[in-house]
Amino acid sequence: MKKILLDFWHFVKDPKDIQYTENDKKYKWKVFFTLFLFNILFSVIYTGIYSLVNYFHPLETVFDDLDLSPLLLVIIFPFIIPFLEEVFFRLGLRRKGIIAYIITDATWKKWFSIITYISTLSFALIHITNYKFDSYFFLLLAPILTLSQFVSGFIMTYLRVKFNFWMGFAFHAFWNLTVVIFMFNDLTTPKKDVEISNNTFQLKISKSSHFNFDNKTILYATNLDTIYQLETNKIVADEIIVD
Repeated sequence: MKKILLDFWHFVKDPKDIQYTENDKKYKWKVFFTLFLFNILFSVIYTGIYSLVNYFHPLETVFDDLDLSPLLLVIIFPFIIPFLEEVFFRLGLRRKGIIAYIITDATWKKWFSIITYISTLSFALIHITNYKFDSYFFLLLAPILTLSQFVSGFIMTYLRVKFNFWMGFAFHAFWNLTVVIFMFNDLTTPKKDVEISNNTFQLKISKSSHFNFDNKTILYATNLDTIYQLETNKIVADEIIVD
């Protein structure tokens, strides 16, 4: 395991287009699951960072409004999206086919590390679109909010270059499937809003549970035009408007 992680680290520091030429399938899957475990451990650490950011700057994601059937959820996120992203960001990271015809070996070796960094960074930053943009300050958070995708992106790049396209895709699909399974109830359960409306006032409280692991509750009691009780547990209010 240590040797695998060191080899991956050397690739991160100095990416080279060198493919594994032996036919040891056990070794390939050992690399695969070693890096998968590493990504899980990193994600656990990253969850703490994300929670800290979310505490000081409450985040909204596009997944909060997600309305997909469980079947579509399992098809789109673990398979369709990973395949399209792997084709767009990593299919061309080997000098073969049309790339070998257009670019010389010397030029490819000279620019490969830069191409790899651009590809991985682009893959990470595109995931900032997972969040709802609320201010220009939000852009400053982009490197932090996409750090997890940067790490996983480099893992998939490493697998793609060292082995083949399908190893990178398999990692991407398996990782997304794991996330979907872990958050399945969260992603498929409609968000419950509290709405209180009459001639005197209108109050609406929406709660989002994406990437929040604590239980959240809203307790309220009303009678005609008066709110007698309003208690919340771990709910962050971005804006309160009373008409």
